[in-house]
This record gives sequence, C-alpha cells and structure tokens, in this order.
Amino acid sequence: MADVPKGFSLSADSSWKCLGETSRRIIPHSEWNYILGPPFVSNNERVAEAKTLSGWKLAAFDDSTWEQAVPAFRPAKMLPMQSPWKLTQRPIPMLPEIERNFDGVVKCDGPISHDQWTAFIQGSSPVVVPAGESAIVDIECESLTTAFVNLQLEGGKGSIITIQYAECYEKDLGVEIAPFPMPRTKSIRSDSSGRLYGVKDVYNVVDGEPDQSFEPFWFRAFRYVQLHIQTSSQPLTLNAFTLRETSYPLEISTQIQAEPEIDKIWNVSLRTLQNCRHETYEDCPFYEQNQFASDSRLQMLFTYQISSDDRLARKTLEEFHASRCSDGLIKAQFPSGFRSKQIPQFSLYYVAMVWDHMRYFGDAKLVRRYLSTIDGILNHFDDLLNAIGLVGQFDDDTWPFIDWVPEWSVPGKIFQSCMPQAYHTTGAATFNSLIYIIALMQAGDLCAFVERKDTAAEYRRRAQELRDAVNTHCYADGLYLDGPSSKEYSQHSQVFAVLSETATGSQAREVITRMSEASLVQCSSALQFYVFRAVEKVGLYDRMFSTLLDPWRRMLADDLTTWAEFEQNPRSDCHGWSACPINEIVTQIYGVKSTRPGQRLRIEPRVELLSKAEGTFVTSVGTVRLKWAEELEVEVNSDVEAEIVFGGSVYTVQFVGGQPLTFKTK
Repeated sequence: MADVPKGFSLSADSSWKCLGETSRRIIPHSEWNYILGPPFVSNNERVAEAKTLSGWKLAAFDDSTWEQAVPAFRPAKMLPMQSPWKLTQRPIPMLPEIERNFDGVVKCDGPISHDQWTAFIQGSSPVVVPAGESAIVDIECESLTTAFVNLQLEGGKGSIITIQYAECYEKDLGVEIAPFPMPRTKSIRSDSSGRLYGVKDVYNVVDGEPDQSFEPFWFRAFRYVQLHIQTSSQPLTLNAFTLRETSYPLEISTQIQAEPEIDKIWNVSLRTLQNCRHETYEDCPFYEQNQFASDSRLQMLFTYQISSDDRLARKTLEEFHASRCSDGLIKAQFPSGFRSKQIPQFSLYYVAMVWDHMRYFGDAKLVRRYLSTIDGILNHFDDLLNAIGLVGQFDDDTWPFIDWVPEWSVPGKIFQSCMPQAYHTTGAATFNSLIYIIALMQAGDLCAFVERKDTAAEYRRRAQELRDAVNTHCYADGLYLDGPSSKEYSQHSQVFAVLSETATGSQAREVITRMSEASLVQCSSALQFYVFRAVEKVGLYDRMFSTLLDPWRRMLADDLTTWAEFEQNPRSDCHGWSACPINEIVTQIYGVKSTRPGQRLRIEPRVELLSKAEGTFVTSVGTVRLKWAEELEVEVNSDVEAEIVFGGSVYTVQFVGGQPLTFKTK
C-alpha cells in the first residue's frame, strides 16, 4: 500500500462502483508461438473496442450504469473469523511511469510514407490509413526498454491492429509461427534486413467510435514494435502512439568516468539491470519475468554497488524466505504463477544473498531472521551426502541445474540437461559438493557475525570434511573432475574448487592457469561472475581480465543495448546475471570494497588496467570519490578507517568527513 495523504480514506466498501471487463481477453496458450519457447509470461491481450470503458479514468465520467461493489467476505454469525483481505504497507516505492516518445521509424510498407510515420511518432500529426488497406511500420527505441504502450485512435470500423514487440531483428526462419522451438540466429541486432519475432497484442475496432485507446494491463519489453493495421470499410485515424517507461526507481549514486569502452560497458550493464527489476527482480523482462534465486543473488549484489537503496533486495529476501518447502529448500523461483521444477542448488544462492547483505549493510537483525531458513537449506544438503562424503543425487522430480552449456545438452530432455554426464553415470557431480562448501563457509561467517559461534564452527567443520572428500575422489592430473573417478572436466569444477578453498595456494593458481589453457567445458554468462572471482582469488586478475571481457565486447559489436542471456543460445537479449561488469568495475578496476560489514573500506584501484579514471561510489560507510593518474586522490564524506593500496604501498588511514587524501607511487 503506497503512502496516502493525511486524512484520506482508502477503505473499500459498497459505495464503490465496478464494471466487469469483458472486452479484453488473454490470448490462450493454444495460440502461443512456440518459436519463442515456452509461454512463461503469456499475458498478451486481444481487446475489442468498448464504448462503456471509454473515458472511465476521467473525473467527469458518468458511472450511473455501473454496479455497486459487493463485499468479498461475509463472516457467519458466531464464527470468530477475520477477513483475509488485509492491506499492509508496501515495502517498495511505487514504480514510476515516465512518458516519452519512440525514437524512430525503421521501415514501413503500405500507403503511409516513412516521413508520415516519423511525424506521427514525434506527435506532430496523426496518420490516416485509408479503408481497405494494409499498413505495416517498424518503430524503434534507442535501447531495449520496459514500458506501457498507448495507442490513441478513432474511426476505422472493422479494423484490426496487431502490435508486435521484439527485442531485435534476427534471421528470417521462413515461417512466422511454429508449434515447437526453432534454432534462432541473431547477429547485428539492428540489422533491419532481418525479421522481428515476438509477442503480440491485438485490438479490434468494433464500431469506430472517437477517442478509442489501447493500453495493456502489464508492461511490455521491447526494442522494436511493429504495427500491422488492416482496415475494413472505414478509414482509421491513429492520433498518437507513445510509451510510459517503467522499472523499479533505483536512485543510482555510483558514477564513473573511465575510457570509452569501459564507460559503454558500464552504461549497458546499468540498462540491463534496470530492465530486470520491477515489482521483483527478474531473470529477463521479455520471455520469463521470473525471480530466480541464482539470478537475484547477483542482481542484488550489483544493486548494492550502485545505490544505498536495498528495499527491493530486502523484499526479495523475505519472499524467498516465505517460499520455504517442507524439505528445507526454498523455491528456485518465487513468486510464480505456475507449478515449476525445483532446482535444488538454487537454494544455496540464498545463503549468498544473506551473506552479501551482511557484508554491505551489517544488519544483524536481518541475518538472525533468515538463519533458520539457511539452516534448513544446509541440512537438506547434508542429508544428501553419500557413502564417500559427496553430495549425491537429488530427487527424481527436480531439475539439478548447473549451467547452460552445449556439451551438457540432452536433446529433447531439458531436465536431464545442464549437468555433466558424470552426475548421471557416477551418482554425483563435483560442482554440487563445491557450491555446498561455499554456502557452508558463508553460513559460518553469518553465524559468527551474530555470535552463534558453535554453529559457525560446525559449518566450517562440515565444509572441511567435504573438501577432504572432493580432493580424495574428484582430483586427478592437476584438475578437478566433474564427478568421482570420471573422465569429464569443466571450468565449473575448477572455478568452484578455488572459491570453496578446496584448492588453495599454488595448487589453486595452477588449476586456474591450466583451466584457461585447456579445452574444458566453458562457463556460460550465468557463471561468469564466479569465473572472475576465482581468477581474482588466485592473483591472475590483471593478466586475464581483458580476455574475460571479450564476451561483452562481442555483444557490443552485435549492437546489443542490454546484455544477452548467454552467447551459445541468444534467446534473451536482456538478462540480469550478465550485468556482472558492474561488480568488476566497482570492486576491481576502481577497487572499492567493504572489508568489515558496514564499518571499514578497502580501496585498491587496478591502475595496471586503467591508467587514469575517476568516479563516485556509494558505500555503507559513505560516499567515496576517487581520481587517479600519476597520483591517487581519495575523498570520503564520513569519518571512517580505510586501507588504501596504491603504487605498491599499503596505507591504513582515518578519513575525516570531506577531507581528501592524496597517495603517490613509490
């Protein structure tokens, strides 16, 4: 519930009036175009012109024919029952709707010229489509966006208007629809010689009244919109076609000014993250709009690095906490409007969510609230340990997902894909034990933070026992196997062996070095964040950073305006987990890190990667301003202790609010 003016009553009673909306229908799954994949969102509309709904938002609207509202709850006499319909304070701000025009016309076909369409979308003149004509126009935004569209029209009795929303142009598959997914080919996303594929709304003009409008109930995600107008016996006048952009209103405080490539990657990353947050975090705005635990962990972390607003993150923590199942796991995706396969490993990312929040905000009360959920998750995995001490197989009705990689694909069997075959042949995947170790390490830190020292010690002991089992059964010839005594290797096992401290010191460095040189199964965009972390942990970051950044360079070359889900299958052109350059720029290039929850800073810019730069960064202890070339200048607007690493020296300093300090190379 949003804040309301003082003295204003929002109580709903029988004085309210209502009218059943019968002119609007959700297009059924039977008409879904499976070229696009499964119908996850599937909320597109078929709308018919309705006189009774014209102008109902205006104060002077005559609602005398509308019905009185009927209370939904009528308790029986002598039954001490309370109404289940109770409002509670909204935990996040209302989402803004920012009015704007489309940016341009790409191409058109029919009786209306390109210049006429351009004037129309700029708001300078209407467009009239003659009777008995067909007109098609492709309209663009400069970048992929999430918005409500609004079409104002009049006349045109019998006309049919189809509005198609697409992320990009792609190779023409030769068909418009198909009852099954087809391989998609995307290259230069703005290459209009290709074709638009996407979801559609349909508006049917019944009587051709003046002042008609179409607007969907839910926002749409698009970079391109195609209008297809088929008129009947009357001409149709289009008066305006506009949009209202919407997303969670995050106030971004972190700003950077670096070299052009880094600046562009930063801006595209911010736009990706923006499009993937609304009432919840979302994996992707176009296809699914699902709040997955694995994706959300990263999106929440990136949020902390650009803003001090953690309200959406807190809401996410609470929602997954509320999704707990009887077996101790949380739902892999929640909230969800349909039954979905459980992904057991995703529950372990919830531990990382709470751990991240602790590191950035130091909120002991929040940590204590969610420790019971974390205990349940970890105990579930402990129950899965097999005779040799590794995490064994999950229940048959789950989807044991690790990553989208082609080598792990089983044609026609998606729920047996995304895992190394070693999981099926040996009964265990090394990755599952390694990510469980990391969760135990993080849980140990959380318990220690709130003085649950015995539980912290227990979790750390369990982690060490797992490390011993992995090193005994899953390590051979200098690399970690994908399963005990298997012959499969992947980046995943090497990266998570390092992050779990199963491999340490020179062994860890050797594992990452060999991983980068060998032809192993590669981590997709879903896990690139963790690849960066492993490379950082073994001290090879400066050497490998440029190579690791290549996937984002390739996406820029293909004219993406947001980051794609992953390279091997470009299904989604906007996916939150691919915004990980935010973390790399803030915590690695500029080197702004929190070393003690909410209390101490470490600033360690990688001048080897960027010879000069400046920026302003939001942290839990205040705003940090950095600037370097020959010298490093640091300013913090609060009194805080910090560790500065620059020019081969380490300085421990006490900042006094607003007083800049300068550091020089040796």
